[in-house]
Amino acid sequence: MKNSLRVIGAALLCAAAASATDYQQFEVFAGYSFVRFNPNSGYIPSFNANGGNGQVVYNFNRWFGAAFDAGAVNKGTLGGFNVDTTVASFTGGPRFTWRMGRWVPYGQVLFGGAYSTTSLGLLVTPGVAAGVLPAALPPGLIIPPGLPVSGRFVASSTDFAMLAGGGLDIKINKHVFFRPVEASYYLTRMPSFLTNNVNSNRNNFRYSAGVNFMFGGPR
Repeated sequence: MKNSLRVIGAALLCAAAASATDYQQFEVFAGYSFVRFNPNSGYIPSFNANGGNGQVVYNFNRWFGAAFDAGAVNKGTLGGFNVDTTVASFTGGPRFTWRMGRWVPYGQVLFGGAYSTTSLGLLVTPGVAAGVLPAALPPGLIIPPGLPVSGRFVASSTDFAMLAGGGLDIKINKHVFFRPVEASYYLTRMPSFLTNNVNSNRNNFRYSAGVNFMFGGPR
């Protein structure tokens, strides 16, 4: 009886030790992302944007790692106008992971920046250009009589960004995991030409899903 108890105890200790050290050092994720932007403006409504993001994670141990995320989303039209908006983010920070066999939930807080660019298409007739928008036209521009002038106004900036949230990976095999959800509070601090380029916080939401690849061997 004592020998049986020793065997069972040794087996449990081995299983616990294996569970404590069974993780892979590197992770690479690629997938789709959706962002709900809230401009905090009475002039620009909230809008949705679609794109993708990728991540690289270095795991220091079974539960703690460093994550680096880069992604970009685009909104082709805004409020019925020909406004093209793209926002790219690049962030990094700590990730905390709970490895429970097939299920691998995690949480993270990432800090970095976001690059935004917006362009507005315009079609101006010569009479309107001469009477309404003279200051907006380049000096010396000559508008042919009777012909409209088209162009785009472009504005861009790079400012602070933060992602705080978490997700779930589901094991397919040793190296491939499916990620059905990552949900994050997405903070951006950007200027607005409607407020004399004064920076303001934008409280946004980001969802992403895709495939996570793990390698580097169990540690």
